[in-house]
Amino acid sequence: MQRLEEKKYLITKDIHSYAELRLCDAVGGAKVLEFSFTWLKDAGRDSVSGYTERIRLPYEPFRSYAAGEKENIDGTRWRLLSIPEQSRPKLEFHSRKNLKAVVENPILRHKLGKFLDQHFNWYNYERIVLTDDYLPYSFFFEGYMVQGTKTCGGVILHGEEDIQTAKYGIHT
Repeated sequence: MQRLEEKKYLITKDIHSYAELRLCDAVGGAKVLEFSFTWLKDAGRDSVSGYTERIRLPYEPFRSYAAGEKENIDGTRWRLLSIPEQSRPKLEFHSRKNLKAVVENPILRHKLGKFLDQHFNWYNYERIVLTDDYLPYSFFFEGYMVQGTKTCGGVILHGEEDIQTAKYGIHT
């Protein structure tokens, strides 16, 4: 735990598997411990296959639990290791023209709402700001992470000539 707090990450491995522990900030300022477990196997012909599982835990309760500071056995200490996961960042529209045009059209309003619901469940992002793009019914976006980094791109309506078959796409 001391090495993890100093370095903010640790990697351990055996012959075909490894685990990465990373200490990072989460939405709201809390510290989170992320485990990434990767299991690999030789698939023959000089190739490897495998899978990765990720687990996130609140750091302070985990640290207390690992240090043996909690003694009750009724399950309370296990519940302390649960994170209320915020997988959906806040969406902020700073749009005048394009949002108004989309909202006035029920088909586009439905398509945009469904698209945003399916594509902006970004892990560890606090907010996504959408502004007007130069294309009709489309938007420029900037996604802001807890660590201060950001992603930007466009939510573009393709095929706007036929609203019935038009589809939104994301470009970064």
